[in-house]
Amino acid sequence: MRLALSALALTLALPAAAAGPVPDLAYGAYQAGHYRRAQSEALKRLEADQNDAAAMTLLGEIYRQGLGVRDDAKAAADWYRLAADKGDVNATFALAMAMLEGRGVTREPKKAGTLLEKAAAAGHPSANYNLALALLATGQPQDDQRAIGCLRVAASAALGDAQHALAVLYKMGRGLPQDDGMAAEWMSKAAASGLIAGEVEYAIMLFNGDGVAKDERAAVKLFIRAANKGNAIAQNRLAKLYQFGRGISPDLSEAAAWHLAARAQGLSDATLDQVLERLSPEQRARAARLAADRIEATALTTPSQPSK
Repeated sequence: MRLALSALALTLALPAAAAGPVPDLAYGAYQAGHYRRAQSEALKRLEADQNDAAAMTLLGEIYRQGLGVRDDAKAAADWYRLAADKGDVNATFALAMAMLEGRGVTREPKKAGTLLEKAAAAGHPSANYNLALALLATGQPQDDQRAIGCLRVAASAALGDAQHALAVLYKMGRGLPQDDGMAAEWMSKAAASGLIAGEVEYAIMLFNGDGVAKDERAAVKLFIRAANKGNAIAQNRLAKLYQFGRGISPDLSEAAAWHLAARAQGLSDATLDQVLERLSPEQRARAARLAADRIEATALTTPSQPSK
């Protein structure tokens, strides 16, 4: 099922800065990337108030990702549990995911599901998205309806994965009336959120006029955006557009360069191999330089995954 390819939204939605005239020094330091200071300020807050659940959640996140400290899944889970017991919805979600994966705690799917339901009921976007995935996996029509409700909550909070999932369900007609127009509308929102899958799939919709007015130039812009992020499918499609001059001026060296970038990731294309072979030595050299620069740029700008 296409929906299964969506990335899980596991990033913790951290607590907002404290209301009122007193600045939240711990969270401010976290946002600025000063993680040791964030840890120190959070501990100070707990010395002043042992019930400060937001400070506990922040400490859990620091240990989960190993930010300024050695990553420690058990310490993270312990802090999340303390904060969740005091009603912090972010910690409740984080503890649920830790229990689902057995990160720092014993793997307990049933308890994790209860916590996920609790966080979702409180309106946590990522909890709603992950609960929706679990419900869709059952294949039961009644669970599909619950999943759609959860996805709408997450999508309304601008969670790109949820917007993408709704687009897929509208396209499939699963749990909803089949509607290419609504599929395109939600996919456009997923693309606007910066979700690469949304950018690529909405670009295809724009190029084909599938549920939206056909616009090859707009499609090219989205393919370029996703290709520069290192998406092999976008790189391959962009290579073909340069080859045939669809929505962009034809340029065989550019076509070959994007093909080489996609091929380096394992996406082969015999037709584009032939384009590469027909180039002059100078054109092939230019294409190779462009591809190498793009592959290197993607490697340098792609953020590393936080420690689990």
